[in-house]
Amino acid sequence: MIRLLAICLTLLIGAPCLAQTRSVVVKSELSAESTMVGQPLILRVTVLVPTWMPEPPQFPSFELPNVIVRLPSRASSPVSERIDGETWSGVSRAYRLYPMIAGDFALPPQTVGIVYAAPDTREPVPVEETLDPVTFSAVVPKGAEGLDPLILAEAFSLAQSFEGGEEKLGQGDTVSRVVTAKISGTSALFIPPLIPPLADNVARAYPKDPMVTESEDRGLLSGSRQETVSYVAQYGGNLELPEISLDWFNTKTGKVETATLEGVSLEVNAPAQPRELLLNHRQTIVLAGAVLLLGLALTLLIRYVLPFVRQARVARRAAWLASEAYAAKQVTAAIRRQELPAVYQALAVWSPRCPGQLGAELQSALAQVGAVTYGLPSEGGGRWSDVAQSFKVDRTRRLRRSTASDLPSLNGL
Repeated sequence: MIRLLAICLTLLIGAPCLAQTRSVVVKSELSAESTMVGQPLILRVTVLVPTWMPEPPQFPSFELPNVIVRLPSRASSPVSERIDGETWSGVSRAYRLYPMIAGDFALPPQTVGIVYAAPDTREPVPVEETLDPVTFSAVVPKGAEGLDPLILAEAFSLAQSFEGGEEKLGQGDTVSRVVTAKISGTSALFIPPLIPPLADNVARAYPKDPMVTESEDRGLLSGSRQETVSYVAQYGGNLELPEISLDWFNTKTGKVETATLEGVSLEVNAPAQPRELLLNHRQTIVLAGAVLLLGLALTLLIRYVLPFVRQARVARRAAWLASEAYAAKQVTAAIRRQELPAVYQALAVWSPRCPGQLGAELQSALAQVGAVTYGLPSEGGGRWSDVAQSFKVDRTRRLRRSTASDLPSLNGL
């Protein structure tokens, strides 16, 4: 019993000490864990101190790719809360987070700078507190999966007006098209480019920079995008300003709707567009220079290179016709054709090119073939294969002897 009383007394005495060790309280709260693309989540950051803050807290900006962060009007407000039996005062700030694409997002830890009055001395005490990471996700509602661009809003409308173009346009006349898109329930940054480019050169387009505005009323974000394009007539024909049509998802009805602006066709009374030149002046000069250089190269080739190549080919052919290999090829061809007179004529040409005497075997084989050819008695069979084999052996013998005779003599060493 005495021990229990001691523990209770310790807790009663230590509780005020623990309360005094807590200098500030910083916490964050997200309105939901998931939302639709383009629809806001409210992130509330609250700062509490035991006394007061002589300077406003330095809240983070919460910059994150593909997330629009907005501070609505009166985003910061004073708050108070009972902590450890005492009333703490502070400031609460509400951020609106608009995810621009579907997916999961994570806000990294952020630092809050605080200056508060010390409870004892009332001196300003600067501190920095780190918020815990914040995670959330964005989804595309059923029925809006095929929208491109993805526009999810409570209301969306298109309007257009024209300046000029009441009558036929002459060359140099101007007509301006002004298209305005209004959106409610999300940021105007979700509105895509509105006016498409021209498909022809009847007129030249001069677009102005788009004007995007946003406003917030009691937490409801809305805005508009206005585009202006001036068209200056150039050539005769019809100036076709195409229809503009955008599909968007109505978050109130849960259905896809279409906003459409009619196209306009304007007649241009001006000279017809000149035929486009295949090459401009600079390209023509470059092409003419290339043709000139090519002609000069061909002239030099024909005058100096081709005669040299032709002479080299003639000399190479003459050397081949005068070679031993060519003459031997003629002998072999005559033997293959089994024409005895042609064989003797080819041998007469080949023999001086391969010095030496006809071998006895070749002479005998030729004699036997001649006897068979002219009906004379022959001791052998008179086969042309024997002539071919004898010529091959005789040629090999002569070439080997000719090569040996070309070697330098060793007697002089």
